[in-house]
Amino acid sequence: MVGKTCGNIMQADQPRGYIMGYFTESPDGLANAFSLHLASSRDGRNWIALNDGQPVLVPEIGECGMRDPFIFRKQDGQYIVAATNMWNSEFILCYDSPDLIRFDRGRLLRLNSSGMHAWAPEIIYDSERREYAIFWSGNTDRNRIYVNYTDDFLSVSEPQVFFDPGYDVIDASITQHDRMFYLSFKDEREPEEAPREGKRIKGAASASMRPGSFNETVYPKAIGEPMIEGPVIIRALDEDKWYLYGDCYKPINAKCFAWETTDIYGWAWSPMNRRSYQLPPNAKHISIVSVGPDDWDRLMEAYSPPDWRRLRSYALPDYYLRSDGSYAKLSPIPFDPFTSLLWKIVPGLADPEGLSFESVHQPGCYLRCLQFVLRLSDWDDSVVFREECTFLHSEGLSDPSWSSFHPYLYPDLFVATDGAYFRILAIEHEEERPFATFQLS
Repeated sequence: MVGKTCGNIMQADQPRGYIMGYFTESPDGLANAFSLHLASSRDGRNWIALNDGQPVLVPEIGECGMRDPFIFRKQDGQYIVAATNMWNSEFILCYDSPDLIRFDRGRLLRLNSSGMHAWAPEIIYDSERREYAIFWSGNTDRNRIYVNYTDDFLSVSEPQVFFDPGYDVIDASITQHDRMFYLSFKDEREPEEAPREGKRIKGAASASMRPGSFNETVYPKAIGEPMIEGPVIIRALDEDKWYLYGDCYKPINAKCFAWETTDIYGWAWSPMNRRSYQLPPNAKHISIVSVGPDDWDRLMEAYSPPDWRRLRSYALPDYYLRSDGSYAKLSPIPFDPFTSLLWKIVPGLADPEGLSFESVHQPGCYLRCLQFVLRLSDWDDSVVFREECTFLHSEGLSDPSWSSFHPYLYPDLFVATDGAYFRILAIEHEEERPFATFQLS
């Protein structure tokens, strides 16, 4: 035994942090990558894309793409990755991994032979049966959650209905705590259908993992607005809280949401402050596993963090600095082209104690202070260009853990948002401070 069960994972002994698995989509499809991506977090709230944001596993079996990748640590300490075989398939993808660096024995595992799609597979160890339960979203006359059992992930039992509250449901995820199991899922009914709870996250609780045990124990309150799906729950490593994540596909694809609670039994979830968390760009249908010090160190050595950064607004924490032609603009995520929000931070072109911002989307273009407005300009080796492209960093005016920035040429002034644009302004009043405070992450 290498750890204790917590959530839908084997919780590592003395966990160092969390690793997230996900695939990517964006509103216009420019970031679509149906592969396994990884991100890391020490607190379960703020995430850093690994491998420079590139996939670590690109499927070459099945439909040669994966959705809804789920990472699970087995009883022997090895990992398995299970994923949806894109859309309408009776099979799921499975890969073995000793360390989330090498992925072996990629294979298709058939979960049903009745023509149902096998969406969003997740895994939990059923200690009563001494087998692994693979539960997934299937469809006949309507959507239900099904389960197969296995001890080797090479063959499985016949599917059984695992959860059926009497209406369409998909995207089940199970969390264990204090001998209770908590099932989060998406109510797949239409939002306007009575009782007007559809397309939202809901939950159920049971002391048993037996099929049908959650059917009559659904909590009465739905969470979030319509079109949110893919729930996952983790326990915080640095405070007595639980976090619930979900993402939406409409009206804007790949927007993520988070809630928190100190009372998972009471299912009393509150929206998390948007400033308190940040996910990797375009992350979809995430799964999360805790890792101990050895695995953490190996993963950090194997996968470099990205060489780009993002700058978001304290006043509007869903809004980020992006390049838009020759202007720097403030826009809400997600958007395409998503690379326009990525910046390479380099030592100040006029003073290495400062910093300069080079656009990833428009290589060779730098943020520049021109007539007290932030613009983008092509590289120019002149002294004036270097000075106008250099900024000085200070503690955030509204939060010292965030940042504020001063133009090199006007150190008493601040970079601040003014509507959709960035200007160079004097900050004289308390209410102006949030607009000159940013997170560089």
